[in-house]
Amino acid sequence: MLADPGFDLPRINYRDHNARPYRHVWGVRADGAWIDRIVKLDLEQGGTSTWAQEGCFPGEPVFVPAPGARDEDDGVILSVVLDTTREASSLVVLHAATLDEIARADVPHHIPHSFHGQFFGG
Repeated sequence: MLADPGFDLPRINYRDHNARPYRHVWGVRADGAWIDRIVKLDLEQGGTSTWAQEGCFPGEPVFVPAPGARDEDDGVILSVVLDTTREASSLVVLHAATLDEIARADVPHHIPHSFHGQFFGG
């Protein structure tokens, strides 16, 4: 088993590691009845990193590599997050290596969660 039960919607750096060995996996986990955190697994070291915010419920994390990335986790994680405090959603941008929040684009309404989203840059 790669992760504790409850780790779901796993994503990797598909551009560089699809059908090849990989070290990092991002997904979501529930600490109760609802998905309430984004988790990064390090399959070599066995460690985890977590992003969570009170009253916020993330959707599937999507990895986007940085231009010219050299490391497997050099990029960002994008996730549509429902913020129950604001009663609206945001697109949250996290540093893929650390899960530190880089940016947030708020919208004035709720965006329904969907699975297997893709984000493409120009």
